[in-house]
Amino acid sequence: MTLAKDDRLENQKAAFSLMMEALSDRAIDTSLFDPTQPPFDGQIVRTTWEELARQGHVEKVGAFQYRLTAKGWRVGLDLTSALRSAEYPQRVGRVLAAMKRHVKGRKDSAIVPLRQLATESGEAEGWIFNLIDSRSSGSRSQKTGATWYESARGRLVEIPADFNLEPGDIVSALTLQHRERVELLEGRLEEAEDERRQLHCPFCDAPVSSIGHQDYPELHCIVTYVSFACGYSTADGFEEAPCPYGPHWPNLDEFELITKRDGKLYVCHAIGKTERARRVHMYPEMGKTREEAEERARRAVAPKRKQASPNS
Repeated sequence: MTLAKDDRLENQKAAFSLMMEALSDRAIDTSLFDPTQPPFDGQIVRTTWEELARQGHVEKVGAFQYRLTAKGWRVGLDLTSALRSAEYPQRVGRVLAAMKRHVKGRKDSAIVPLRQLATESGEAEGWIFNLIDSRSSGSRSQKTGATWYESARGRLVEIPADFNLEPGDIVSALTLQHRERVELLEGRLEEAEDERRQLHCPFCDAPVSSIGHQDYPELHCIVTYVSFACGYSTADGFEEAPCPYGPHWPNLDEFELITKRDGKLYVCHAIGKTERARRVHMYPEMGKTREEAEERARRAVAPKRKQASPNS
């Protein structure tokens, strides 16, 4: 569904609200959201998920699911007002107090299991995971916060000896107002990238060849179809047919070559055998001999590579 800019922003806010509610105190890295299932189906349009992924607020997992990133969790706190609630600093305070006890009187950092911090603070393990993963236990001031210990993300927390954060430090470091200028710049870059995506193929830079709209009254939506000169096409930003220079173009063995004689010429049709190959629309190739027609068909369906720039 194609939405106006204001409607797109409102739909993104709605997505954050639903994701944060569904997430609750669970860890962001293991909590998956399916756009085709409640509470998202019928409320969050497909293009919203694509935009949130481009912005780095969610990441796609598999073919149909998404999960919040650390950046997305921070923005979700702001948009749902959870960050500015009276409960939030209290919860953070309990976690920080538990961390401080481990480095009190020490000259070096402490390594503590995440599960232990959850037990000592009385807070959910998943919520503490999000707090640390989003750098919310640290700030850009001279005070330092807790981080994951080496390659033990989600298991071991490293608390520096000079750990001295207060809940107010975290709230002030995370508020949307302090990130306003950065978010504004990111938004402008995203809009410029959106405009470029709409006018050129993202894989080979081929220009748009046609744009059409199809009304689906039974689904209460209008889908925008965009085709590019290379053959790449999309429906509301989602790939319909792949670009021959892109990563989703099928391999040669995914086509079956069927050759027939037509008068003095041979005509070879490349027929897709796999799902992605069937999404490729190829014209038949002709030759004076069977071999010539099939060789032309093989070259036509073979994946393409960009020519290297003379200055590269």
